Amino acid sequence: LRSIYKEIGEGQRQSLSKLAVEHLEKTGRPLRLAIDISIWQFQVQAAKGGSNPAIRTLFYRLVRLLGHSIQPLFVFDGPNKPAFKRGKRSTGTGDATSKAMMKRLIRLFGFTVHDAPGEAEAECALLQQKGVVDAVLSEDVDTIMFGCGKTMRSWSAESKSGQTPTHVTVYDAERLRKGEKRLDREGMVLVALMSGGDYIPEGIPNCGVKLACEAARAGYGASLCRIKRSDQAAIDEWKADLLNQLRTNEKGFFRTKHKALSIPDSFPDMDVLRYYTHPVVSQQPTVERLGREFPSKTRVDIGGLREFVRDTFDWTYRAGAVKLVRVLAPSLLVQSLLDACTVDSEASGDHVTKRLKESTVVKAISNRRAHFSTDAMPELRISYVPIDMVPLDLDAEPVEEVASYGRDGLALNSDDEFDEEAAEVGDEAQAKKSKTKPFDVLGPNLIWVPEHIVQLGVPLTFEDWEESLRMKELAKEAAAAAPKRGRKRAVKKPDVVSGSLDKWVKVTKNLLLSSSPARGSNPFPDLLSSPTRSKPTRKPRGQAAPKQTSSSSTSQTNPWTLAGSQVTTARVTKSSSSGHTKPSTTRSGQPISATP
Repeated sequence: LRSIYKEIGEGQRQSLSKLAVEHLEKTGRPLRLAIDISIWQFQVQAAKGGSNPAIRTLFYRLVRLLGHSIQPLFVFDGPNKPAFKRGKRSTGTGDATSKAMMKRLIRLFGFTVHDAPGEAEAECALLQQKGVVDAVLSEDVDTIMFGCGKTMRSWSAESKSGQTPTHVTVYDAERLRKGEKRLDREGMVLVALMSGGDYIPEGIPNCGVKLACEAARAGYGASLCRIKRSDQAAIDEWKADLLNQLRTNEKGFFRTKHKALSIPDSFPDMDVLRYYTHPVVSQQPTVERLGREFPSKTRVDIGGLREFVRDTFDWTYRAGAVKLVRVLAPSLLVQSLLDACTVDSEASGDHVTKRLKESTVVKAISNRRAHFSTDAMPELRISYVPIDMVPLDLDAEPVEEVASYGRDGLALNSDDEFDEEAAEVGDEAQAKKSKTKPFDVLGPNLIWVPEHIVQLGVPLTFEDWEESLRMKELAKEAAAAAPKRGRKRAVKKPDVVSGSLDKWVKVTKNLLLSSSPARGSNPFPDLLSSPTRSKPTRKPRGQAAPKQTSSSSTSQTNPWTLAGSQVTTARVTKSSSSGHTKPSTTRSGQPISATP
């Protein structure tokens, strides 16, 4: 009955990690989830590659579940499930070898296994109704028809590029009943009878899911479920009324009339109806016992998992043990935080002892984020040591010895081309390996963990980290509130002192006189030393320098700018109108006159 998903809607797509953490915050315990393993049995069979790909797919799913605040209960089909389902005979037991291996692996992770007397989806719905579990994870919509209040399906990746399952689609029975679709359990049973379901695939000819949902909203499903199986007169009356409304639509239950629609004489099949309304499930004493025993206090059997992956996945030698540590360590870290929360609530101690215990789990907290994979739930970046989470004796693991090989033993000639190719391939592989940082089981590793779980598991470490954040904020606020002072530009002192070269140079340049010199005065003063240079004063910014005219420039002449280089050749100039000769230059300190 997968086509009914189009009618009941797409559901709410939510992060499984966020759902589990929110439940932990609300109730103080992990989310208890019943899982219909029968659907997983078919899904894992599609896995390919490597040793035992089907069971390896289940292994990684269990690792991901271990990394959430979830207590799963795996439910298997029992021997009393219906003989016919989806038009094919059901064997009831399935592949016994595969089922036994799956149960063994689930128990090694410390999870609970439960065998249903009938169908697993009906048993999951019963456990949810009785409060043994909080929700059901199943791909079969029959769980809703069996009365499950909260169903999850399609545990998969949310991003298009990702492959790690992060989100689930949630269906709430109360929302379906009171929402726009207005479909309850009895109405969905009628949809299965009219349009075809697992037990009766054919249904009513030419009747689709949309028409069946219209009849269910009209209340025909609820009225049918109230009729006793032995009351044939009530069944015939119900059937006649349904057929009349389908053809005439007097009460407006349907969008249009269906005059050509005919109902078979065998409809409704009351035996099939009883499969939905009274499925084979466990008795009340069994449910109560399961409620007391679940969840179990069994821990993860690390030694058993090491043997399992060695024999099943060929994770042999020390490299296989390191791979198991790398895969299990993040999930076991989350479980250690949850266990520490339970232990701390039951026992009390001083802060020093608690800090020592916390330091064995979390080494440091470095960052915070809100990622789309968890629907922006706050997470913390924490540091931990993997070998502390997965205490395997790596020294006891044998190191793989790679046997040397060659291709020259049976060679017909002494061609060494193969040896050169092997050396080149080895160099390329070594270069690729050097780019990736090797996994260090003894060193610190980083992982993102939900903030609430970290706060519960290592409260003192979390408080210290938050205190450091507060101190940084206060320092930033103090720096922002402090008065801003103008920064003085550092003036670089010159390496050469002003006037230090004057003792090595004798300057004898002449001044260009604008008028005739007075009598008795030397017209050619000797400049024995360089004049004292005045320090330039900086003018304020924005004020333009005053323009100099030609007259001012001639009246205030700088002798240093008008003096030429000290050349040895004489330059002759014409006499001025006043009769005085104007000196041109000097040679060896003596002026040269140009008068005839």
